[in-house]
Amino acid sequence: MAKFINYQNLDFKLNSENFYADKINLSINASVDPVLVSDGSLLDYAPQGSLVGSLSADFYLTGSLPNFLDITGIDSSKVTGLFGGVQINNMYAKSLSFSVEPFQPIILSVGFDWYGQISIQNIKEQEISEKYNKDVPQYIANAYRSSMTNADLDGVGNIVNFSYNSSCDRPAFFKVDEIIPFRVAKLNKKAEISLSSNSLGESVDIDGKIVTTTLTLKDMYNTSLQTFYVSGVMNNQKYEISEGGYLLTSASIFQQVTETKILI
Repeated sequence: MAKFINYQNLDFKLNSENFYADKINLSINASVDPVLVSDGSLLDYAPQGSLVGSLSADFYLTGSLPNFLDITGIDSSKVTGLFGGVQINNMYAKSLSFSVEPFQPIILSVGFDWYGQISIQNIKEQEISEKYNKDVPQYIANAYRSSMTNADLDGVGNIVNFSYNSSCDRPAFFKVDEIIPFRVAKLNKKAEISLSSNSLGESVDIDGKIVTTTLTLKDMYNTSLQTFYVSGVMNNQKYEISEGGYLLTSASIFQQVTETKILI
């Protein structure tokens, strides 16, 4: 890769499906520690874990979100990514977030862990014919139609913006003599909503305030593209006002997602 590459000519795919990305970060990390002998001298450097990479991408929501990007769901399967002609196997989604602002297209931010090796030298631009023959998405999620229902938020006034964030831990399990995990689990799944409004009603109690709410992302034609449910506790409120401005309140709703465990 001895030349500058134009991002407009790079493709980003997950499981062979095109995602219209705004930004992509790709990195890889070798977990290496020094090995010291009894006199304190350095013997060598040795790996303390598998080669682990990370990939983060910001892309427009142009349709329903696939199951493997549902961080709080039960699907823990691996994903195959393709970026600039380089295939990345054994990817596992671990975070998803987005913000909804008035009249703005909605961009989702997703984070992955991945295992194995790739050759960055193989990154290349796509063919011109492939670029212009790509299907153009018909529906893009937009804040003009998207909404947040607040049936359980007594006293909440007009919501001016909100954001959603979900994450989980992805511990990996390896067989002896292998550097690619045979399973990557999902643990400590969490979801959080932050919102701003002109009023939040009563203040939170010592044990918070139980809230159940629904986020619905829609396109400009009022077609529902994705729905997110959060049932948790409002644990934070903030009131802010400045000279010449209006009172604006903000709050966060936190949910620890639990599952029924099957003992074997």
